[in-house]
Amino acid sequence: MQQKLVITGAAGRIGSSLAEGFKESGHLVLADKDMDKLDELKGENRTLFELDILDKASCLEVCKGADAVIHLAANPSPSSTFDEVKSINMDGTYNMMSAAHEQGCRRFIFASSIHAVKGYLKDEQVKTTSPVRPLDFYGVSKVFGEALGNYYGYQTDMEVIAIRIGGFRSLEHLKAQEKEPEPYQRSSYISERDMVQLIKRCVETDLERPFEIVHGVSDNQFKFLDLSDTREKVGYQPQDNGFTF
Repeated sequence: MQQKLVITGAAGRIGSSLAEGFKESGHLVLADKDMDKLDELKGENRTLFELDILDKASCLEVCKGADAVIHLAANPSPSSTFDEVKSINMDGTYNMMSAAHEQGCRRFIFASSIHAVKGYLKDEQVKTTSPVRPLDFYGVSKVFGEALGNYYGYQTDMEVIAIRIGGFRSLEHLKAQEKEPEPYQRSSYISERDMVQLIKRCVETDLERPFEIVHGVSDNQFKFLDLSDTREKVGYQPQDNGFTF
C-alpha cells in the first residue's frame, strides 16, 4: 500500500527539495500558505494543499489519512521577537502535531534547528544529549517543538523525530555571493542530497524509542553537531563535507 506523506512548508527551500527527492516515496501532499510558489511543484502523484497552520481545522484536514508528516513550516528568522515566533513556530507546531496525532499518523518529523543549541562555543561539539542552549527566541521556539515532540512521542502512540537542521545549502549561497565561508559555517553545513537522505531515513527507519533528536549536518571534517548517534538511530550516511566544498 502506497504511503501518504504530508510536507508542510513545501514551497520553502527544504520543502521544494523534498518534493523532488521524495517523488518515488509515495503520494505527497505538498502544503503551504503560499500557493503561487506551490504551483511550481505540480506533478504526478502529488496533491497541493493550501494550509494555514494557525487554523486547526486546516491542520486536521491535511493530516487525514497521512502515514507521516514532515513539518517544515515556520518563521525562519533568528532575529524574530518572541511574539513573532510564538504564533507560527509554537502555536502552529502544536496545531500540526496534535492534528497528526488525532488523525492517527504513524510518525511526525519536526524541523528543529541548530539554533536550539547555538549558544555553545563554535569549536565545541554538541551532542544530541547536550542541554539545550538557544541564543535567540527562534531557538527557543525550536526547543519548545522538541519538548512537544517528546510529550507526543512518549505519551501517545505517535512517534516523533526532531531534526536539528544546520546550514542548509549555506555554502552554495555564500559561493554565489563570492564570500569565503568561516570555519563555523563549514562545520554546520548540510547539503541538499544529505538533507533529503536524512529526512528519508527519519521517515522510513524503525525506531528503538518513540521520540528521538537527530542532527542535520553533512560529514564535515569538524562537525558542530555530533553525528555519531544520529547514524545509529536512523542509519544516516552523509556524503558531503563542508570543508572540501
